[in-house]
Amino acid sequence: MPLAERLRKPLLVASQVTLLALIWLSADFVSRHYLPQIPSSLLGMASVLVLLALRVIRRDWLAHGAGWLISEMLLFFVPAVIAIIQYPDLIRNNGLAIMVVILGSTVCVMASTALAVDATWRLQERLARCRKGESS
Repeated sequence: MPLAERLRKPLLVASQVTLLALIWLSADFVSRHYLPQIPSSLLGMASVLVLLALRVIRRDWLAHGAGWLISEMLLFFVPAVIAIIQYPDLIRNNGLAIMVVILGSTVCVMASTALAVDATWRLQERLARCRKGESS
């Protein structure tokens, strides 16, 4: 297999991760300088959603990079595991409270994600019906 063919997928992933990083950096700049009350991660996700909805960027421009980031997500949790190993007294003394916070926040994230997916699904269905009505 030629070198160009072998490098195609890694370069595609790298360029898509770079695009996602640039979007995040832009959102971080806006968050720090203009909207400090809104987290940059939320602004970045909203930016991607708006850019996709307006068809400024296409889904396939981000799919491989986002997939790679999700598949390598465990790397982002290594510091948390090291912290647990380094501070066993903290876990012994506050472990239950920490677990309650982790479980509660996980439930909140899952519920808000479910609500967002449901709202998006309903919106897509409504838009499809409107388009169908326009085309008839």
